[in-house]
Amino acid sequence: MHGSGGIDGRGEFHAEALRKAGIATLEIFMFDRGARPKAGHTATLTHAFGALKYLASRPEIDPKRIGVTGYSWGGNLSLRLSSKETNDAFLPGEGQLRFAAHAPFYPVCWAHIKLATDAKTKTYKAFIGAPLLLFAGGEDDYGGPDDCKKLLDSFPEDTRKFMALQFYPTATHGWDTPSGRGRTINDPYSHGGKGGSVRFTPDSDIAEDPRAKVVAFFVQHLNK
Repeated sequence: MHGSGGIDGRGEFHAEALRKAGIATLEIFMFDRGARPKAGHTATLTHAFGALKYLASRPEIDPKRIGVTGYSWGGNLSLRLSSKETNDAFLPGEGQLRFAAHAPFYPVCWAHIKLATDAKTKTYKAFIGAPLLLFAGGEDDYGGPDDCKKLLDSFPEDTRKFMALQFYPTATHGWDTPSGRGRTINDPYSHGGKGGSVRFTPDSDIAEDPRAKVVAFFVQHLNK
């Protein structure tokens, strides 16, 4: 699932490696650049669950072996999809139709900490139990370098056992942006919600490591 700028090559960069490993891929189009829903990530969860149902209906796809990954906006969705409450709200009575593994790339972890610690929400009070590998950068302008670690640490111990964090200290947001497409944007959700500039600095050296790790992650968990 793509980021706020729409489909921009990051999905294909990872999908190519996944297909070489024998994993079918589907990239979901949610919106164009500049058309990010003002209602937030919840407005596009229907795309993710619609894609899950579509893939599960195809004869060449095993419905119990469908993983999900996404970048920035899509990373936030990939993380939200691990929540039992979110799954029950969108696919009530669907039994075992759930994503089998999650690999969110650089989600805005401070926003998820708010969801996890808000007494009024049940978003992260229970999980579907699928393995999750979260990728984060130490120079991500959306929040502090330890936000994603704080998020995972806030979850119950029996939940953390199937979650892991892969951290790159020198990586900015969108480090796997295609070469030549680096940019700086302004986003009101950056810098812990204070707003300001966000760097997208392509780094091919960093990008190759999570690319390989996400393939290994899905190969391991989708083959079970």
